[in-house]
Amino acid sequence: MLCSLKIKRPDKLLQKRLICLAYSLVALTTTLILFLMYPEYFLYLVVAMVFVTIFCLILTIKTLNAAEEAISYGGFANEIIRNDFKIKRIDNAAREPVIQNDMAKEFFKNEPVLDFLEKHLSENRLNKTAFYRLQTACRNLAAEKVVLALNLHHNSDRIFAEEEWFEIAVRPLFLKKTDIFEGRFSIRTIQKDTYLFWNIQDITAVKNMEQIFQEERKSLHDFLDYLPVSLYTCDKNGTLEYANHALAKMLGLSREELIGTELSGYLSENSLKPPVNSFWQGKLHMVGSEHEIIECFAAQESFRDNKQIKTRGVLISGLPSDKDLKRDLSLAYDKISWLFNYAPVGIMFIDRDCNINNCNAKIKNFLGTEKDALISQSIFNLVKPEDEAELKKNFAAIYSGQNQSASLDVRITIGGEERIVSVYISPMRKFYSFDISEIDGLVLYLIDATKQKTLEMQFAQAQKMQAMGQLAGGVAHDFNNLLTAMIGFCDLLLQRHGVGDPSFTDLIQIKQNANRAAGLVRQLLAFSRKQPLKPKLIDVTENFVELSHMLKRILGEQIFLKFYHGSDLGFIRVDPVQFSQVIINLAVNAKDAMNGSGTLTIATRTETLSEPYQFGADTIRPGDFVVIDVKDTGCGIPPENLNRIFEPFFSTKQNVVGSGTGLGLAMVYGIVRQTEGFIRVESTVGSGTTFSIHLPRFEANAEEEESGDRETGPEIVKARDGSPVLTVQEKIAGPTAASQKLIFGLNVSAIDRGLESSKDISSVRILFVEDEDSVRAFGVRALKKKGFEVTACNSAENALEQLQTDKNYGLLITDMVMPGMSGAELAKNVRKKIPGIKIILASGYSEEIARRELAGSQDFDFMAKPFSLGDLTKKVFDVLNK
Repeated sequence: MLCSLKIKRPDKLLQKRLICLAYSLVALTTTLILFLMYPEYFLYLVVAMVFVTIFCLILTIKTLNAAEEAISYGGFANEIIRNDFKIKRIDNAAREPVIQNDMAKEFFKNEPVLDFLEKHLSENRLNKTAFYRLQTACRNLAAEKVVLALNLHHNSDRIFAEEEWFEIAVRPLFLKKTDIFEGRFSIRTIQKDTYLFWNIQDITAVKNMEQIFQEERKSLHDFLDYLPVSLYTCDKNGTLEYANHALAKMLGLSREELIGTELSGYLSENSLKPPVNSFWQGKLHMVGSEHEIIECFAAQESFRDNKQIKTRGVLISGLPSDKDLKRDLSLAYDKISWLFNYAPVGIMFIDRDCNINNCNAKIKNFLGTEKDALISQSIFNLVKPEDEAELKKNFAAIYSGQNQSASLDVRITIGGEERIVSVYISPMRKFYSFDISEIDGLVLYLIDATKQKTLEMQFAQAQKMQAMGQLAGGVAHDFNNLLTAMIGFCDLLLQRHGVGDPSFTDLIQIKQNANRAAGLVRQLLAFSRKQPLKPKLIDVTENFVELSHMLKRILGEQIFLKFYHGSDLGFIRVDPVQFSQVIINLAVNAKDAMNGSGTLTIATRTETLSEPYQFGADTIRPGDFVVIDVKDTGCGIPPENLNRIFEPFFSTKQNVVGSGTGLGLAMVYGIVRQTEGFIRVESTVGSGTTFSIHLPRFEANAEEEESGDRETGPEIVKARDGSPVLTVQEKIAGPTAASQKLIFGLNVSAIDRGLESSKDISSVRILFVEDEDSVRAFGVRALKKKGFEVTACNSAENALEQLQTDKNYGLLITDMVMPGMSGAELAKNVRKKIPGIKIILASGYSEEIARRELAGSQDFDFMAKPFSLGDLTKKVFDVLNK
């Protein structure tokens, strides 16, 4: 049986018994030797031998018992080590494990302890120092305990840091006494009989919890230190043990200066002193470093710390005083007054019964009614009955929560005049409430939108006019192509059917109607601001002197014509023919409006625009303008028609015999805008209408006038009988005699015969580009009849392909508007390929548009559509003879 733990260790007892047994055996051997050497002492030696033998037997039995106890002791100790939750291991002098538990076997994998620790050691200066201490202890066979951080799980997902912390203890196990060895090699001598006992404990969780605790403690400490409220802790005598930064900042001292001082030393002389050892709250008056009085709200309580009663408290400064509250209340009232009473819009408060509770001062000016007269009045008494249903519908949508706000336009009669008012509606809800049932009423914001709606209508009308202008320009361009073909082929037919031919009269009628259609197209171009103009500086007064005779003939005897000319009018830059057409159209409209009798007044003056003026979709630049007022005493224009008078084909005289096409005012509008002017119209039904034409004012330019005088007019082409031959453009420009119209078809051949070229026609090759098939066919036939070699192309791209193989052309005739590449772009590309080529651009639009598209280039000639056979051949000869 194993002895009690109160006795000595069994292994030590076994060692002692083995020594005794060894000495006994030595004594028995000695007695036996003596028995053989000294037989004379036979009796004594036999007794001694028996006695020693018995003693050896007894010691052997005791040694066996001690050995059994030592074996049991070692087994139990091994089981205790193996079943321990700590890592335990015993190494021999060769650093090999002699005994280890399962935890150590799994942890070290039978590697040497120091090698394992060094391989997994974390990169830390303190780690390396602790590991060095451990190595030194093992080398010197001394006991040591260190804490090391190891990286054992490099690739695993862990909640905390990758490193793990271990408490590592080592101590030597000596089987021999070290004090029996002396000398410098004593430790080295006993190393082979010394074992190292390793005891390792995982303290990672403890370290992590300690780290978390330290961080939380630091965070809490920082939170309290930098809390924007003053905190303090005092002992039982009122001495400050802790003060945060807010308290130090409030008193104007540092924390170090506050610690150890009494809190009562910072109270003002008449301030209340808070009691100790109890809960208290109230006002304190502190004294700062600058001797200023700081009013604070304080709360403190007592607590027990290490069997001592202490006090902790909080101070809150900067709370508003009664004086501050009154000032803030007064300021808030002022702000509400600024937002309500002085708001630039009318504001009304109405209850759930739609009665007015309150309104601001703007309502009085807005409605022309005193505030007292509006209070308790229903809002529906102010709006028109036809708008009442829509207003109630919006009120109901807000009360039901369907809409958060609403807006609509209603009509209100103010001072006998109907005005359009924009009403914006929002609920009167409690500030912190989200319940729909808590709406006490509605807030109405009223804005006079009459002017805005008028401007919107004007802008919509301007957009419509612009769209119609683009449409009219496109239609006019296409019509010009058709008319060019009609007029051209008529000319070709008239060359074969003379005066005696039965078809001659029919062809003349076709030609004349085509010319009339060209005049209508010209009016459309005038409206779209794309008609050809020849502007120059003219004196308005002198122009009206020449124009007055024609106006009197147009107006008749029953209409009295008056002129009022301003002084120092300057000049205007217009096409004289188009300007005359503008005044004549206005005069004719005035005559119709006055029903044959009345007064037409034309007055001129100057006016200066100091800021940009919005005219429809265009913006007129500031500057000096010459104003021409054309005023009649006719029937006036109804308001519903005032925004439509400049629309093409709009006319109120559709059932009147001899009424026009509705293009007169449209042409006026286009001509005035193309000359960078604008028109204002004022009309009163039954009183009359005034058209005010604003045209930019210019000073006299002597150089321009001189250059204009030096210009020679175009050469007049005459037939064999000496009569002038009219082209299509000349026929459109003004009225001609019937005889001249009849001559038109006869003299086309005369034009051709009368033109002579200084160059050899056969040497000139013409590239004719036109996308309209009929115009291209007419032009090619006309030019080939004159002996030219003509190449026809139906697009600019086709023409460029032709030039890749053949560049021997002396003249390019191209339409301006074509699908794909335009004529202007084609002209630029052809000029690069053939620098010396001459170019004629044909277009139904004005020459100014062509020059603008060619970026100011002057090296080309222009031919307006529609053109006749004579126009085409004359232009070609003129260009080639330059």
